[in-house]
Amino acid sequence: MKEIKNYKEQLKSILTKEEMGVFSNDRYSLVDFGYDYVDCGEFKKAFQLFSIGIRLNGNDPDILNGLGISLCELGRLRASVLILEKATELYPDDAVILANLAGVYWELGNYESSLFYYSKSLEADPKLAETHFNLINLYCEAGDLFLAYIACLNFLNIDPDNESAIELRDDILLNLGISIF
Repeated sequence: MKEIKNYKEQLKSILTKEEMGVFSNDRYSLVDFGYDYVDCGEFKKAFQLFSIGIRLNGNDPDILNGLGISLCELGRLRASVLILEKATELYPDDAVILANLAGVYWELGNYESSLFYYSKSLEADPKLAETHFNLINLYCEAGDLFLAYIACLNFLNIDPDNESAIELRDDILLNLGISIF
């Protein structure tokens, strides 16, 4: 990362003393702290950390992804799309970034783009269970139960003992049966 001294005061207002101590020895901990703040629901702090991270290392996929997630959680969906689209240009095979971009498009109600990016994410890493579930649920929300069923079967081919997927498959089958009548 570039020289951090310009951002030290800003970081002191965001990070705890303990976190600053860790950061002094490990500059990349900035990314870890950003994701910790996302997990805690402190999206503004996460956004601030990832914003500093962008200034220091604007091409890091974890920083770009974290900034995109933070913006989404702060309700800045269009800005989130711009950041995550840039990240997918730089890292077209990063399954997590692709899935997060799909999620933002879903939030915007753009099912077509969301389906596209969830599919690309699964091409990059077919074992991401959360992405499979998101794709299945998106198909359900879009009213396409047959494709939801197929997506669920595809996931069960990868993880045949996944109880949640089995239950979801059975629910979809029940809903398909009900929708015929």
